[in-house]
Amino acid sequence: MKNHYATLNIARDASLAEIKRAYFALVRTYPPDNHPAEFMKIREAYEVLVDDSTRRQYDAVISMPEVVVAYYRAGQEALQAGDHQEAIRLLERVMKFYPHFSVVNSLLGEAYLNNENSGKAIRIFEALVEQEQNNAGFVRQLAHAYAMRGWSKKAINCYRKALTLDEDNLSLWLGLVKCLLEADDQENAMQTALAGIEVSKRKGWDNLPLYAYVIPADISLGNLAGLKEHLAELNKKALENEENKAYIGRFLAGLAQEVPETGCRQELALVLATTAELLPDDGVICQLKDKLLKQNNLALQVSKLLEDPEISPAIADMLESELEMCSEKECLDCEVTQFFYELDIIAQIESFRRKILLLKNNYPALYDMKRDFFDRILNRKQEQYLHDDYRKRFEKYQSLCPERFAGGNDRNDPTPQPYVRPEPKIGRNDPCFCGSGKKYKKCCGM
Repeated sequence: MKNHYATLNIARDASLAEIKRAYFALVRTYPPDNHPAEFMKIREAYEVLVDDSTRRQYDAVISMPEVVVAYYRAGQEALQAGDHQEAIRLLERVMKFYPHFSVVNSLLGEAYLNNENSGKAIRIFEALVEQEQNNAGFVRQLAHAYAMRGWSKKAINCYRKALTLDEDNLSLWLGLVKCLLEADDQENAMQTALAGIEVSKRKGWDNLPLYAYVIPADISLGNLAGLKEHLAELNKKALENEENKAYIGRFLAGLAQEVPETGCRQELALVLATTAELLPDDGVICQLKDKLLKQNNLALQVSKLLEDPEISPAIADMLESELEMCSEKECLDCEVTQFFYELDIIAQIESFRRKILLLKNNYPALYDMKRDFFDRILNRKQEQYLHDDYRKRFEKYQSLCPERFAGGNDRNDPTPQPYVRPEPKIGRNDPCFCGSGKKYKKCCGM
């Protein structure tokens, strides 16, 4: 097993600057999301060697009698292999002979924490932080233990304290961002990630893992300007070397497949455009681009349809709702919403036939969105069967989700009623009427 100096590929007499340079280079090669095991070894080596006190203790440990060193290294190996009970047994033996060595104590605390004994781990880390208050690594371990216990406020405070001691430790930034997200504080998580990126630019260390939080937050918050800026920064970093290009391409390709199309078409278009530049031959990305292009073209035609006085706004609203349906397959809520739109048209079937025929002739792509339904409307021979079918569906949906039918809904009565669209109509990209400052699609329209 490598010692910490070998892990960082530095000499025993390496300076603080050399330790940090080695850490930055290795983190760039082994980012935490793609290489978690390697990253943990690199982080442990860095946190021990970057602090004068723990470095001296580590040097002393590896100079101890062979039997003690053997127990210590065996404990490390057991911990990394996931045999936490064995790691505890071995490290406790070392502690009997050298009870005041904090580097051994910290490993023992990690073993307790991984063995689901957060109480013992917290007591060890609290004692270590009390003894060595300027050791960012021990504060990070305590923060992580608090987070594992569910004490998010304590964990957040610890991470912030650790960052005042070592702002170059990527693990601290990632840990704090994760804690804030788990505390449902997305705004502060976003600002923390951006602050980390600014520090990295000033100090010259790798910040790609922080963008993994920033880009999704831009999308979630509907921050198009920020998304454009941060994607441009990623694209620039991708051009620095093939390794960056591959990492960023994989990240954006995965993100593009996870971004919901509903209400996020502009954001998804930006992500896909950047991804396509990095991975021009990726079949999945090409398919996503084609699908998004089709969706955007349909959205433009629906916008045009809304202004067409010859075709009822009820049809345009139904098609717009169809475009905005969630990506979940067989979503009952979306299914019932479309059912209500269809039922309104069936209740006024005679007056809608001419308008649907105009739709078929003038907007064939929109007609194709609900071809089966529109064909049935135009088929006069099937009118009675259509009414009977929708009465059965009404009963089915009413039993499945009665809350959607509360208030004495009379849609099962096919008596024609003029369609009246609620006014004013709010566009999905318009500011939300509640005054939050967010787009309607990201707020009350979700």
